[in-house]
Amino acid sequence: MEAQKSITDSLPHIGRDNLSKSIMEILTDYLLSGELKPGDKLPTEVELAQKLGVGRNSVREAIKMLSSVGVVEAIRGSGIYITNSISASMLNPLILSLVFEQGTSHELIQLRLLLDTGAAEMALEHIQEDEVDRLEAINLQLKQEGKKGKHDHHRLPGLDLNFHKELYRISGNKLLAKLGEAIYKLFYASIEKTVEADPEGAYRNHEMIIDALRKKDPSLVRESTKVSLSYWMTYISTKQK
Repeated sequence: MEAQKSITDSLPHIGRDNLSKSIMEILTDYLLSGELKPGDKLPTEVELAQKLGVGRNSVREAIKMLSSVGVVEAIRGSGIYITNSISASMLNPLILSLVFEQGTSHELIQLRLLLDTGAAEMALEHIQEDEVDRLEAINLQLKQEGKKGKHDHHRLPGLDLNFHKELYRISGNKLLAKLGEAIYKLFYASIEKTVEADPEGAYRNHEMIIDALRKKDPSLVRESTKVSLSYWMTYISTKQK
């Protein structure tokens, strides 16, 4: 109750332009600063509208937008609360912004290489034998699917993504895992084309990473991750030329 009162008292008065967006940004800033925390109850629409100097409709629209991306949730008969945990849907605006920014191929390569290498290095710190075996099992499924004369159009890229999602999960960092899952949507189309073109190559590349993890060799993990992405990196570097 004290947290709610302090937030209400400190809310600024805002102007009339882009009201809903301004309200969203104010509440997001409070969340990022720690003044609002997961599980906190928000002031009522009336309280927010009065303090901010806007109409209830603007507040309601801002709350709807925050709800749509998983930042807040409505509990019937109780009120509006900050969600207790991050969901993949909260990252969708980030993905959309990256798409609309139209980052260069070089930047996309750097992004994926950074994320994949980071996940693999973090996984290396505490990976267990059964977790390596799970990666091996997923990779074997990819190999078997690639040998089929005809296969499900989404099966190969799905297995490739499953391999990387599992590696992110093994990293032990839930935020990194969710970020990786969301960001990989940027790469799906190019991954689909490269793995369809050379499924055996994708299998061999994954095997390099698996071998490095089994050996618990950090430098080998970094190098194998880079090499495993080389075919994809070549494709995405040249596709727009």
